[in-house]
Amino acid sequence: MGNFRMLNFDNLIKELDKYKFKQLHIHHTWKPAHKSFTGNNHIAIQQSMYNYHVNSNGWSDIGQHLTLFPDGAWVTGRPFNIAPASIKGWNTGALAVEMIGNFDIPGTGAINDLGYDLLQGKQREEILKLMRYFINKYGEDSIKFHREGPGVTKTCPGTRLDKIMLIKEAKALTDKKHWAEEHYNNLKSIINITDKRFDDKITRGEAMALVDKALDYIERKVK
Repeated sequence: MGNFRMLNFDNLIKELDKYKFKQLHIHHTWKPAHKSFTGNNHIAIQQSMYNYHVNSNGWSDIGQHLTLFPDGAWVTGRPFNIAPASIKGWNTGALAVEMIGNFDIPGTGAINDLGYDLLQGKQREEILKLMRYFINKYGEDSIKFHREGPGVTKTCPGTRLDKIMLIKEAKALTDKKHWAEEHYNNLKSIINITDKRFDDKITRGEAMALVDKALDYIERKVK
């Protein structure tokens, strides 16, 4: 059994920041395709891929570090500190991502009953954000499609996907400010906040302490 976890993008980046990578390898699963995803079977699909990689391919673990689902959810796979089974000759220092879907154009290597999926919505948004992370940290050349690998004859991650266009989109992404950004900037020096985890849950006691510190600051300023 694989020990899989679902991550949002912010938590994923916190984990990736602990490591130094050379390349981001982007794949599509081809099968399973989008139609295999029901909206809540993330772990079941990941486990199925794990079983195939271990039992059929004879690998020690699932091949990829991450799987990106059509709803934009990330599911962990192989540990980040272990080289993936991704692109022969390029695996050392690589982060391997499988995107659920068949992104081939009809007639270019895919099988009709697998469907032909579009990389769009949250799934597209999330892979673009990860590409931007790698571009900013390691440069454009760190982005590798599976089909670019030495001796690779596959179309992966799909003939429908244009790497140059995706890189351009990734670089054009703009950071949207969180609704609490202004409040954070106003109060960070008063109540000694050191990070921007805006959406963490807070206990009633912590909330009262924050309000008390703010009121104490106001009172001292008035005096």
